[in-house]
Amino acid sequence: MMKLAREFLGLSQEMVEAHSGVSRSSIQRVERGMAVMLNSVAELTKFYTRNGIVFLPPENGRGWGVVNNNFVQEDSPLNHLPSVELRKRSTPKVE
Repeated sequence: MMKLAREFLGLSQEMVEAHSGVSRSSIQRVERGMAVMLNSVAELTKFYTRNGIVFLPPENGRGWGVVNNNFVQEDSPLNHLPSVELRKRSTPKVE
């Protein structure tokens, strides 16, 4: 659900890290369903909720759902977040 919420907002993991303060490695673990600190899940949930995502609980035999309230019209943006400069990550050189 967290990956879908991120994708609904049109954000990369790096962008979510920059806006939410949750580390990219924690975001990856949450999205993969791995064991994580509950505060990371809580912070991501708050971040997505503040930015127009609604998590719908299971109902009538159906599973969880996600709604992006930002999408109102055909030309609406997926999110209303300001641009941020992303931290550059070094990549090891392969020889």
